[in-house]
Amino acid sequence: MTTMIQTLDETTTGYTSKTRAANRRGNCYYFKNGKCCAIGRCLEDPEKFAKWDCLVDRLPMLEKILKPEYRGYPLAFWKALQSLHDQKHLWDEKGLSTDGKKQVDKIKKRFEL
Repeated sequence: MTTMIQTLDETTTGYTSKTRAANRRGNCYYFKNGKCCAIGRCLEDPEKFAKWDCLVDRLPMLEKILKPEYRGYPLAFWKALQSLHDQKHLWDEKGLSTDGKKQVDKIKKRFEL
């Protein structure tokens, strides 16, 4: 099983302002040009959910569609992770912006990571 801190680290090292899977409004997408959002990349079959505008609205059923190694986290963690991904100002061309790093620190504190 992947830990929450590992999942957070995968997210923060795996994206930049150019590689986030988001549209112009900042909304998350799950399979756009081969890209997945923070939650989408952890799904067993992200392409199956490509037409969903945002999985955060479907969090109660999330546990069933995640890859086994990502199951068991609180739903609040997934919301925080997706929110981190979706906010454009938290990212720059190298990865996390200064504000993004502060947001990661808040997530770590909130979930005692």
